[in-house]
Amino acid sequence: MAIAPDYQPYVAGPFRWRLALRPLDLSDWIQIGDDYDHEMDAKSVVLSEHHDTVVAVIDGIEDEAAEILRHLCDHLCATWPTWFVREGNEIVNRRRNERWPIAPSADGSWALHPLDIAGRLVQEDMALLVKRDGGPIFGGGTVCFPNRWNLSSKLGLTMAEVHAPVDRLNEQLREPIDSFFERLSVDKPFWRLGWGVLDTDDPYQPMDGTASEPPPLPVVGDPTAGDRLFLRVERETLRRFPETECVLFTIRTYIRPLSHLVERPEDARRLAEALSQLPDDVRDYKQTTELTAAAVHWLSEVSGNQAHSPGGR
Repeated sequence: MAIAPDYQPYVAGPFRWRLALRPLDLSDWIQIGDDYDHEMDAKSVVLSEHHDTVVAVIDGIEDEAAEILRHLCDHLCATWPTWFVREGNEIVNRRRNERWPIAPSADGSWALHPLDIAGRLVQEDMALLVKRDGGPIFGGGTVCFPNRWNLSSKLGLTMAEVHAPVDRLNEQLREPIDSFFERLSVDKPFWRLGWGVLDTDDPYQPMDGTASEPPPLPVVGDPTAGDRLFLRVERETLRRFPETECVLFTIRTYIRPLSHLVERPEDARRLAEALSQLPDDVRDYKQTTELTAAAVHWLSEVSGNQAHSPGGR
């Protein structure tokens, strides 16, 4: 198992939404880390307690989801053959002593939705775009670690509609995003990174009232701020599949306290500047408004710089 990669994707300077897409080597499509058991245990709890929050699909996407599941099982069995093996119409996860169906029953039904099954095999969350009426719409997902959004609210929407609540994103990137999905081919997958700073290290952050109450925010100058505020990085892969032409997003979440930058002043300076440069509307969307001043102050102390915290907040 690999140690979690240390992604630092924030960019200093004036804010702008960026696609920042990179070609994906399919051997690195799925990332299984040394935190696999911990995160899969967390997924199991969320799936048991909040299933309708974290798994939601529109009707009629079983064919697309089954294609995803087949390709995922092929990848897992080829990449981690001591962990994942096929036995008849099941995939066995030897690491966790679990087995899941990879084909429907004789009457064509699934005990669990195939997208739900796929999400129970890996740490990644998954969101599925399907072709309907000539264009892609959000068909559903298994998202156990949502970053303060609700899965069910996206069902059936176009990409522009999905992104409508994200301040400035459609204004800056609607045409590039539409063009990307038109050109995305089976043989050329991509990946990208997103980031935010949160007041909790709990990855389960939906907006339906089922998330745990976050702890109180540190005040400006609190020396413990580095241990109480967290950099959350999401690694997304985007891949089209050949039979149904669906597109799958995988979302792998990495969370570290800001204190992991305590001996990396340049990274701390860059993150402080990136936070300081967020426009007010984007800061509100990212829910960093109330924590920005404390985070920037702590990061600036680490970096030896005095970054500007907008509005003194």
